[in-house]
Amino acid sequence: MKKRISDNIKLFLYPALFYLLNLASNWWTRLEVYGKENLKDISDGKPALFAVWHGKLWIPLFYFRGQNYLALASSSRDGEYISRVLRKYGYQLIRGSSSRGGGRALLSLVRRIREGDSVFITPDGPTGPIHRVKPGIVYLQEKTGAPVIPVGVAIERKKVFGSWDRLNFPLPGTRAVLVIGQQLFLPVDGSREEKALALEEAMSRVEKKAAEFL
Repeated sequence: MKKRISDNIKLFLYPALFYLLNLASNWWTRLEVYGKENLKDISDGKPALFAVWHGKLWIPLFYFRGQNYLALASSSRDGEYISRVLRKYGYQLIRGSSSRGGGRALLSLVRRIREGDSVFITPDGPTGPIHRVKPGIVYLQEKTGAPVIPVGVAIERKKVFGSWDRLNFPLPGTRAVLVIGQQLFLPVDGSREEKALALEEAMSRVEKKAAEFL
């Protein structure tokens, strides 16, 4: 009984703290955004796959709020925490992970993308390895033909956590840069490994560009 009460408290408290901290840190961060012109087709109603590294999620999560984008969250308890935050920001949730409901989740995403919805995804999530593209986003691009839009982030003053993704948290009064890359269509004739490598290289380019703007 005590454990159930404790779990329910955490289920309420953790997402609320995450949400408030994310709001506050984005308020105190001076953000510069480059590449908005690459969103023109999305504004015209065409779907895309927005890709950002898991450890750089903190600022894009806030920046892309209110667009009704799809987001994938694991079926675990940790996934429930982040799901509650994502809903507050206006994302549409698809639940699933590599071990619990992942196949069904991907099929749901394919259907929704074909219907015109864009998706916000961390290609190396939810458990890494860091900056290594997993098959999910490659599969989505193959099945839907939607372009990938790589998103890069650089933060001037930050705390880097010791988690697997090396989460970047902006410190008060810092400056940050967000770069929205050009649409990327993965090689049609390449293997999934080659497509994953092509996306990793594109992600590396936008990350480098963001760092250059700092």
